[in-house]
Amino acid sequence: MTGISTLGQAMGRIKLLNNQNTLLNSLTTQLASGKKTQSFEGLKGDLLISKRARADFKSLEVYTNNITIADRRIKQMLLSIDEFKAQAENFANSLVQLSEESTHQQGEPIFYDDPLTPEVENIPVGYTSAKPDIDFKSMQDLATNIFNFMGDLLNAKDGDRYLFSGADSLTKPYSNNGTLDAAVSTLIANWKDETLPPGTQISTTQLISAIKSTSTSQSPNAITDTIVGYSASLSAGNVGNIHVRVDEKSEIKYTALANEQPFRDIMVVASFIKNQSFGPIADVYAEPYTAGDPTLANGAPGATTDEMKENFFSVFKEMAAMVNAAIDDMDSVSYRLENTRAQMDKIKTAHINDKSVLVNTIDDVENVNMNDVAVRINSLQVQLEASYRVTASLQQYSLVNFI
Repeated sequence: MTGISTLGQAMGRIKLLNNQNTLLNSLTTQLASGKKTQSFEGLKGDLLISKRARADFKSLEVYTNNITIADRRIKQMLLSIDEFKAQAENFANSLVQLSEESTHQQGEPIFYDDPLTPEVENIPVGYTSAKPDIDFKSMQDLATNIFNFMGDLLNAKDGDRYLFSGADSLTKPYSNNGTLDAAVSTLIANWKDETLPPGTQISTTQLISAIKSTSTSQSPNAITDTIVGYSASLSAGNVGNIHVRVDEKSEIKYTALANEQPFRDIMVVASFIKNQSFGPIADVYAEPYTAGDPTLANGAPGATTDEMKENFFSVFKEMAAMVNAAIDDMDSVSYRLENTRAQMDKIKTAHINDKSVLVNTIDDVENVNMNDVAVRINSLQVQLEASYRVTASLQQYSLVNFI
């Protein structure tokens, strides 16, 4: 007769108890963590699925974060553009209020009467004062107040990055270094001073061309980007665009530059209007006036006040038109950025949906069914209690008890 030794029975019982305890510990860990295993190797056949899903999820997380950062920066750019436009609209309204019907210059009119002729001409040739009227002064005060503020808007930042510098984002795009004011003062002086030689004195047409032109190829007196105060990279026109990586294969451009035409035109016109040399409109003389007397202050070029007003308002109306055109063009810049935001938002939504699918895949592979684990723990605890009772009963047997 063949039997199992007492030692063999004990060893088998111990092994069973150890296996049950190991399984109970594993199930308890699963219940606490919600995971099937504490290491990737424990996933066995599902290991590759888990790693691929996690890698794809991480990539999508990076792209989603890129889009979030770009979207934040575009929002800041749009806010700056909106504020810039609001200031430009206030400026445009101020220009509209300066009616051509008035001289906008205080003082009494000065008349010229040629003493060599018997007729009394009484041709108005100027005024006794260069002081501007309230409308003209209010317009200049507004231009002065908004000029620096609009410059600050062009230098808007996100952290340490300038938003309107293109790829050269660590360089300040605009600086009020005085070159624009100096150039404007020179242009106005060369326009008003009719005693200058032909190579220096500029006509009304030439002044308008200089105001509008950004390159000396367009006008020898052009107000270039360097003169305005833009950075070297912006002035050179070789600054790169800003892109955001939105997926494995695609990048989206979201560039708006401080020296784009609408921003440049507003800054140039505001600089002209605020310049103290821009007034008076007509020449100023001391009384009593005699033909040939020197002017106390030069107005716009012209032999009579009517000619001076005509030349002045020819320049003024061109600048007012530039401001209105710039306001419309700013809408185009905003529209371009808004389209980019919409495109990014669509891609971001797709990424979020894909991440949700990947999360479900990871959960299916790595997570346990908590209810199932709880049931298995309860069942295993019952089995363990039974095993311990059987083991305890067997340990009480002896030869005497057996007999």
